This record gives sequence, structure tokens and C-alpha cells, in this order.
Amino acid sequence: MIGAPAVAAARLTVYSVAVTATTRIDLPTSAALGAAVAVVTCLRNHGFSAYFVGGCVRDALLGLTPKDYDIATSARPRQVCAVFADVVQVGISFGVVRVRQPCDSGEVVEIEVATFRADGRYSDGRRPDSVRFADAQQDVLRRDFTINGLLLDPCGPAKGEIHDWVGGLADLRDRQLRAIGDPLKRFGEDALRLLRAPRFAARFGLQVHADTAAAIRRLAPTLAQVSVERITAELTAMVIAPTAPAALDLLVDLNLCTQLWPQLLAADPHLTAAKLRLVRARTELERPIARNHWPVSTALTLPLVLALLADDLRNWPDSAEFTRSWRLSRQDLAAVRQLIALVATCPLEPTPLERAPLLPPWPAPVARWLRQPLADAALIAVISRPGGHRWLQWRQARADWPHENAFPDLGFDGLTVQRWGYAPGPAFARALRAAEDVRLSGGSGEQAEAAARSVLQAAARAS
Repeated sequence: MIGAPAVAAARLTVYSVAVTATTRIDLPTSAALGAAVAVVTCLRNHGFSAYFVGGCVRDALLGLTPKDYDIATSARPRQVCAVFADVVQVGISFGVVRVRQPCDSGEVVEIEVATFRADGRYSDGRRPDSVRFADAQQDVLRRDFTINGLLLDPCGPAKGEIHDWVGGLADLRDRQLRAIGDPLKRFGEDALRLLRAPRFAARFGLQVHADTAAAIRRLAPTLAQVSVERITAELTAMVIAPTAPAALDLLVDLNLCTQLWPQLLAADPHLTAAKLRLVRARTELERPIARNHWPVSTALTLPLVLALLADDLRNWPDSAEFTRSWRLSRQDLAAVRQLIALVATCPLEPTPLERAPLLPPWPAPVARWLRQPLADAALIAVISRPGGHRWLQWRQARADWPHENAFPDLGFDGLTVQRWGYAPGPAFARALRAAEDVRLSGGSGEQAEAAARSVLQAAARAS
């Protein structure tokens, strides 16, 4: 189990025997909270019951500031639309709308409002075939995990009171993740929940309950039913977080990695090396690097994470395994491929830390590698490998390198070469590259011109 914010035990009163449990907490003030409270107050003023539900309640109990607030209510969708002037009908057939509520600051916050409901069969493994509107307790019982099945009263005489029909308070206290009701049924309804379990457990430092874990292992093959877009969203949230190593541990332990990445698992049993690379990469990103001329990486982006996972598997982004797990933008996919290729072709020499700073000019292949836009991210991947500390100085050396030295002015171009009496052809590019190699390596303009002429003369003799 990994470290995470402890449940605010002093503010919890848990009734582990009772069917329902209540306690009170205080919520951190924010514009989003004010808007959400206003929505609840308005619904209640119109005769409906309404509560905060789900992740915002869980986060508040963990001492975290909720990013947004979801509301569950007895009001039907059409009734919500009648109460509020600005409503977005995002899933009205499932009882879900978004109320656009102005704040005191003038900002408009979208608050998701869902009608209490009970779900019918999930024949597509994603959404219920039918829903029926129900009461608060039935609404809670259809949700995924007990820690997400808590209701909070945000205003009125019961302000701050939490209602618990599923044991979520006890599970937070005991730092455990447990499915509501029959875990086989919960995961059978929506197989994406198989991935939500390790994400929540890693993020909050929870142990997956034995029955819940057994159900995940049994139903792991049903991940094939989930769209790649939804899988990508869950995996992205896992792998770019500081708790990514713990999430990878859970993916392996719950047999999900066998379904997702058998090729990675075969090359790196238990993803042991991948987890170490992620930890080292995050450490390197936190090391101060002065940006003088070139950008330096400050975040563990998805393309870098995927390059760290792939490591030596250069063809992984083109495999069926990859395309079943990741639906990336064209730009991100190109970045993954380029980072893997840069790491595989890194021409830099290792340098002891006690050595004097690395000063250009460098050999042309080194200079060309370093001037790539993704070279700093590639350096982080190189540094994250075993013995990678020997490449630490290269990041600062690259950041200090002036752009004009990375793209030197040759003093001539293709038109100049034609004036020298050479006809356009493939030799032009080779000549210009030879000249640039000379300049990148510290040679003079005259030496660069001589190198270009030598290539052109050799080509002319060969023809």
C-alpha cells in the first residue's frame, strides 16, 4: 500500500453496524462549492431533496479540495430544466443534466445534476438499457465503489452531514476499496470499472478488498468490450500521476496488464524496470535546470511516459497491443515514436558528475541529436535507465547552447551551388549536410564550403 492523505478520522463518526451511517464534515470554501450549494438550495426551495454525491464527498473526507461537485436529487430532469434558466441536457434519458450556475465572481460553473435512479440491465457493458427514477438509497446502491457512494448535505440544519448506506465511511477509515454489493455484478455492468479500481486504489493509497480483487481478476478479459477511448482516459489518469508505480503494480496484480500489455509484460516481468524508470524520470524532472536557450521538460507528459514504458520495444507504438490501449492524437503518437527512436539512437557520451561542464562544439551527430525539439524529454528517458546519472550534465549543456550555434549559417545555399556550376540533384542535399557538419563541429565557413565542394566534385566524377 502506498502513502496518501489519511482520512480525517477526527471528523468521522463511523457506525459500522448500522445500515446507514452519518457524520459531519466541513467543506473548503471555493467558487465551485458556492455554486453547487446554490443549486442544492434552489432545488430544495422548490420542494425537492438534493445532496452532494460521489467524488466530491470522498475527496472532502480525505482532506482534499474537490475539483467539482456533483448533485443527486429527487427532481426529474424536466423539473430541473424548469427550475434553472441555463441547463445543458447532456444525458437527459439517464436523468443527467448540467446546470450552469453563476458565482459571486461572475464566473459560470457547470454543476452536474442527476436524478436518483436505479438501473436496468447493461447489455452493452457500458450503459443501462433502461433506468427508473428511484430514491436516494437506491441511487447509491447502483454506484461502483463504496467510497463513491456517500451523500453529503451541504446546507440547512443538517449541513455537513454525510449519509452512508454502503459502508464507505468504514472503508475510507480502513483504507480499502470495495465494490458496492456483488462485485461481479458491478464489473459486469461496466467493464471500465475494472480500470477505475486500480486508479482509485493507487491514487488514494487503498487496499483492494479481496472479493473485489477476485472479481476483477475473473472478469479481466471483459476489458476487450471497452472502447479504446475510455481505456485511454483511465490509463492516462493512472500513468501520469505521481502514484503511477503503484497503479502499475495493481494492473499486474489484478491480471489487467496481461490483457492490456502482454508484450510489455513479457519483456519486463511485473513491469519492475518500467516502474523504476518512472520514478527516476520524475526525480529528474524535479531537478533544477536553468533554461537559457532551449526549453526544458517540467512535466511527465503522456508521450514521455509511453516512451518510458516501451524502452527498448521500438515497434510498440505500431503494435496491435498499443492500439487496443491508446487512442492518441496524431501529434502525441508522433512524439512517442520520436522519443523512442531518440533514446535508441542517443550518441551522447556518458560524463562523470565531477567533470567540468560540457562545452560545444560537439561532433555533428551529437549536435544534430541535441537540437531535436524532443531531445530534453529523450534525455530524461536516457537518464531514467540504469546508470543514467552519467548523462545528467547533458540537459544543462543543451539548455545553455545558443540556437544560432545549433542551426549555423553556412554562408551559401542551393542557389549558390548552382552558381558554382553544378546542376541541381541529390548531391546538393549531401553537400549542404557535409557543410553543416563542419560548422556544427566548430569548423569555419571556408572549411564548410570546401566540404561541400568535395562532395559535389565526387558526385560529378561518379556520374
